[in-house]
Amino acid sequence: MAHNPVMNRNPYFREPTTPNFGENVAYGQQAQYGQQVQYDQYGQPVNGQFFDQASASQAYTQQQFGGEASQGAFQRSAAGPDTMTYDDAMIKTLLLIGVTTICAVVSAFVIAPMGVSAVNGIAIGTSIAALVVSFIAALRPMVSPALAVGYAALEGVALGAITGVLNMRFPGIALQAILATLIVVAVAAGLFKSGAVRTTPKGRKFAMIVLVAAIVYSIVNLVLANTLLADDFRGMDTAINIGGIPLGLILGLFLIGVAAYFLIGDLEDVRYAVQNGAPKKFAWTVGFSITVTVIWIYVEVLRVLSILASDD
Repeated sequence: MAHNPVMNRNPYFREPTTPNFGENVAYGQQAQYGQQVQYDQYGQPVNGQFFDQASASQAYTQQQFGGEASQGAFQRSAAGPDTMTYDDAMIKTLLLIGVTTICAVVSAFVIAPMGVSAVNGIAIGTSIAALVVSFIAALRPMVSPALAVGYAALEGVALGAITGVLNMRFPGIALQAILATLIVVAVAAGLFKSGAVRTTPKGRKFAMIVLVAAIVYSIVNLVLANTLLADDFRGMDTAINIGGIPLGLILGLFLIGVAAYFLIGDLEDVRYAVQNGAPKKFAWTVGFSITVTVIWIYVEVLRVLSILASDD
């Protein structure tokens, strides 16, 4: 299964291959470790084999993110004081998003007033630096706090400068982008928690291909927006129309959906890490991964809103 590239190099972010505590074993079915499960005339496992009904029922709830997963029997057996919990992952994620937000606010008030040329230079430089950091993180089995915080700060500076300029041109767009991003994140989290949407290996591979294509497009568009298409800072997003609809609007809406799917995959990986008893320090890795995805959603939302605002 293709995972978020940040989590792809570590076995903790794989679906557990231990016995599925939430499923019943059919009569005569071979157990996970080669043990034949036997049942009495009432359909109950004999001699205490495998688990009793209570433990099976209790363990099933561990597969639900945000439910009683951290309280079940499997969690107690696999986890300890040094293993990662859902709270650890949430705290690190909120911390990194907080760093991004603080840097973005400072950048919006300090860098944005310098003018478009200064913003372009700073935004391009910090964006490239953030991209390099993300590549380094993807090549490591675990993301260090320094890498995670550094990425969050760099992205905050870039996004703050860009958002500040756009907000001066289209008043209110910053707040709209933040609210829309929160809505997309909330919907994705709700779909994950309800089980209405689950990622698949093919779906994750497709999303990964789209991510790589989006990065290539962004780099090319950035170059063109500062050279051949310098009359509009959005470059190909508005210069190319398909059926009268700006290319950037079509891509933006599509990529918001893909990024939301990516976020559902991130949350699934968090669940796998907790179930596999990942060390507490891996909370920085999952926090980093979720932060990257949330920032991607924000960028695409900002793209869509800026195009819609220019048509008013």
